[in-house]
Amino acid sequence: MSGGAPREVPEHLGGERVYEGPLFSVVHDRQRLPGGGEAERAIVVHPGAVAMLAMDHEGRLLLVGQYRHGPGRRMLEIDAGSLVRIGGAWMAPGFTSEYIDFYLATKLRHAPLEGGDEEDLSPPIAMTLAQLDAAIAEGGIDDAKTIVARHLYAVSVRRDANPFGDAGADPGGAAAD
Repeated sequence: MSGGAPREVPEHLGGERVYEGPLFSVVHDRQRLPGGGEAERAIVVHPGAVAMLAMDHEGRLLLVGQYRHGPGRRMLEIDAGSLVRIGGAWMAPGFTSEYIDFYLATKLRHAPLEGGDEEDLSPPIAMTLAQLDAAIAEGGIDDAKTIVARHLYAVSVRRDANPFGDAGADPGGAAAD
């Protein structure tokens, strides 16, 4: 991702917090663009999160089904919570400051939540890497953090298998570049 001199960034002229909620806030900012014009931007300010790719003793990934209000349906996804860090990503940098750090959790034990979980999580659903890849390819899993976690896992496995960056087999199951 190179390509000449760094581009100027807009100058921040000020902003106003227009919403403050328990999970995020919304800020309207004004900017002076490098060409001299001005622009307004609305940004969702998020404190960030962690997501874990949980793997059981048989090497299967554990996902949960959860109702998500934005798309208006239940989604099959990795659990967000708090192990070995495998990477991180900005989730939607065009309008939010949410950054998620991804971790691999292994050597897990069964520890169900106490009743009264307002998140309405399903019991863990175990999937092999091949099943997860197929579900992503078929659109059965379309949660961005789950797709990013799968990719970061493949990269971390490839990096661990080839610490000097040698080309070769991809034990993480990702397609070759």
